[in-house]
Amino acid sequence: MVRLNDGDDDESPADSDSILESQLNRRNYLKLGAMAASTALSAGVASAASGPEERFGIQWDRVVNAVDDLGMDPNGNEPIDNQLDSAYESGTLIEFPPGEYLATETQYWNDDVSRFGMVGTGSSHKDVQFVFPSGNNGEKYRFLEITSGDHHVLKNFSIQQTDDSTTTADIWMINDDGGLIEDVEWLGRTPTDNDARRQLLAYDCSSVDGVNVARRVYMREGAELPGYPDGVAGIRVQGGSVGEIRLVDCHIEQRGSSSFRATHTRGVLRVEGGLFKNNDNTNMRISAGDHPEKTSWIKGATVIMDSDNLNEHAHDGDSLDSPEGLRIDSTGNGYAGVLIEDCDFIFKSCPTSRGVVSSPTWGGHGGFTLRNCRIQNDTSVQTIHADSVDTDTADKPWGVNLENVSITGSARSQPSGAAVCIDNDRNGSTVQNSCIHFPNGDVDGVLVNDATSCEILDSNINVSGQATVFSGADVDTSNITSSDSCPLPSADGSTGGDSSSTDSTTDSTTDSTTDSTTDSTTEPLPNEIRLVGTGTTTQYEFTVTDSLQASDGTIEEWDDIESGTATGWITTEGVEDAYTFSGDVDSFSFLEGESEIYVNGEQVTESTVTDATTDSSTDGSTDSSTDGSTDSTTDSTTDSTTDSTDLSHELRLVGTGTQTRYEFTVSEALEASGDTIETWDTIDGTSASGWITTEGVEDTFNFAGSVTSFGFVEGEAEIYVDGEQVTESTVTDATTDSSTDGSTDSTTDSTDSQNELRLVGTGVETQYEVAVSGTLEASGDTVEQWDDVSESSATGWVTTDGVEDTYAFTGTITSLSFLEGEAEVYVNGTRVDPAVFSLPNTLVVEGDGAETTYEFMVSGDILNDPLVGATESDDSLTNGKAKGSVTDGIDAFRFSGDIKKMNLVGDAALTFEDNDG
Repeated sequence: MVRLNDGDDDESPADSDSILESQLNRRNYLKLGAMAASTALSAGVASAASGPEERFGIQWDRVVNAVDDLGMDPNGNEPIDNQLDSAYESGTLIEFPPGEYLATETQYWNDDVSRFGMVGTGSSHKDVQFVFPSGNNGEKYRFLEITSGDHHVLKNFSIQQTDDSTTTADIWMINDDGGLIEDVEWLGRTPTDNDARRQLLAYDCSSVDGVNVARRVYMREGAELPGYPDGVAGIRVQGGSVGEIRLVDCHIEQRGSSSFRATHTRGVLRVEGGLFKNNDNTNMRISAGDHPEKTSWIKGATVIMDSDNLNEHAHDGDSLDSPEGLRIDSTGNGYAGVLIEDCDFIFKSCPTSRGVVSSPTWGGHGGFTLRNCRIQNDTSVQTIHADSVDTDTADKPWGVNLENVSITGSARSQPSGAAVCIDNDRNGSTVQNSCIHFPNGDVDGVLVNDATSCEILDSNINVSGQATVFSGADVDTSNITSSDSCPLPSADGSTGGDSSSTDSTTDSTTDSTTDSTTDSTTEPLPNEIRLVGTGTTTQYEFTVTDSLQASDGTIEEWDDIESGTATGWITTEGVEDAYTFSGDVDSFSFLEGESEIYVNGEQVTESTVTDATTDSSTDGSTDSSTDGSTDSTTDSTTDSTTDSTDLSHELRLVGTGTQTRYEFTVSEALEASGDTIETWDTIDGTSASGWITTEGVEDTFNFAGSVTSFGFVEGEAEIYVDGEQVTESTVTDATTDSSTDGSTDSTTDSTDSQNELRLVGTGVETQYEVAVSGTLEASGDTVEQWDDVSESSATGWVTTDGVEDTYAFTGTITSLSFLEGEAEVYVNGTRVDPAVFSLPNTLVVEGDGAETTYEFMVSGDILNDPLVGATESDDSLTNGKAKGSVTDGIDAFRFSGDIKKMNLVGDAALTFEDNDG
């Protein structure tokens, strides 16, 4: 048998192609020997199989039982090789009942088969196990080698390597598109590459437009740890892969080499969630790839390195050699642009290592971005090292970008002297809105060597050494502060699930072709907005009233969509960013530069883009651009998403540690709350679906109306509606539509409840005008006949010192002005500056239990909004600047102009709306 290379750094991108050619010749030879048996058996299968059936979003021509229809032995005594090979044809799904199935020969499949599946029917993926001859080191046993075709499904079974030092079995699967490997675990101890190939799963996508998914793949029962390059990796994406491979919620631990590696691939690797722990060499090894439309990324993953505490599967004498956390590495290919986002890195103990995050010189990789990541380093290894870049071979950009990255730990020294080392020619590197706290020993913050056009902005650097050190570098610094602490990463290792808690055979969750995070399957929304570059560096921001999504391939990793808001950059003339949306464009602004704007094919301007569409639910009598403050008669069914205060109910899903998928629909309007949902969660109009796994972590939504349907497609979570815990069966009863009477009070929250407004005379003849987003009524007999009160607004007079007009209202005050004179204004007993209600923009800081300090500066005016969250005496507001702290409560502000400075130290949630462009 052809032996695969050991996986050293000199591997050629063509290796997998040459290996494939050699092995296909053997595949054809073996197939001939089994042809007669296959022909006879296929006829029997056809007569026994069930008819067409849909599973996992795939239409199967036949579903067969491995035991009853194919005659396989579920007791592990007789080989299944011939029966399995004979059943391999398009449209066939094989179901394996619980048992052990002995495989003794590799299945070499290269027949361009479409829609083939092997699925265990047990309640756990361990109920079906494929077993292999012990001591099969002569063959370095490969269970399946699938080198063509599409929509192959391998699901809900385990591969039993046993605990000896020679038995192993790997899989190599190449699909054009639609491949799915889900709920599959490698059990037992993995040998060195003397007795095994270089990885347990080689997974490639052979079509540029294709997407293959590996979801909940587990490799955690240990391996021999001989040190690089003799260890066996977990998952590898090879040079022949040109499309997209996606790893979702995988758990890979204690491998002899990288948990996953994608350094040669011309396609991309995209990692969502997952736990990668105590893997030798590297825990994550990735490049940006060379795809024409996509780049690689890792989002929401957790890396833990604690070499002093290997898991229960370790043998006496096992020890790690030189493990890294993340290596950005294109192995000389010069790729650039990989994104690492929302990841946690925890280094508790570690032997010699290149670093927690590194991009070595020989790796040949250009720039990369770490965004919203948390790093805890209690070891002496380097925290972040962007080594020198070869400008002759590496693609631009060359800089490393740290955005909202928190670095903490008890490390007393760093090999480079600083926590972050940016080396030669990493021009354009930036550190912004980040936090570094190393209080022990002698550790500098950021070191930049021989690089130009670098920036360190709006960051807290509290270290025992110098905050910044520059050697031959051109670096601009601004607003570098110092405080006691930074946000810590989560030590919860359940991010990617655990084999004991994620067993599942639920069909509806496994269709890779309908994965909500797969761009190619998303249906476009009815409206389109396109931003076309004019050659000027341009940053834009806009919000729509309903749903928003990117058009395939037009936006890059530096563009961002959160709920109904998009922010992005466009520079090159003629290049465009395109989105589809439902509803209207609620606000639009260029934060820098300018571009051409097209809505549904018609060119518009920055000032007219919000008038270019009207929401389909709004009839001709209602001006779609009119906000809630002036349209007091608008029915609750009319585009309730245009005013966030109409979303008066809250639905929270709190993880219990079980891999859970939910779906629900509400009657009126729906949006995500803050930043609680991730890229794999989706909102489409009034419906949402998503995943939640980690115990205590929550997905939160605000909605109007009632919950009309709810279901857990897989797993379970705690459900709270307006703060009250409910069950899956009672969630639809927890709220009632706004037309119900007051006998149901469980739906009432701060915006539905009664608020009080008092206008107190100062002795000056005063006329006022007030409007609210909800309802308004006079309290008692405080208003007189010359005051005029409608459903949501009032106009009145107050003159005598100490005499007051009092109103009860729901929602928020959308405007309050004095047409003549002045009076004191009190909201819920707190005196407020009435000027706050004329400020168009909002900013809210919501605490999570731990103290968070904040400081904001705006170009206009800023005032506290006490109706949403009153500030305390220790908080301050002066000259366009707000400064304070929150712990459990909420501090809220209204402001005009733009945010010029923003510092937030802690884990509080920050939300803001820019309504004046």
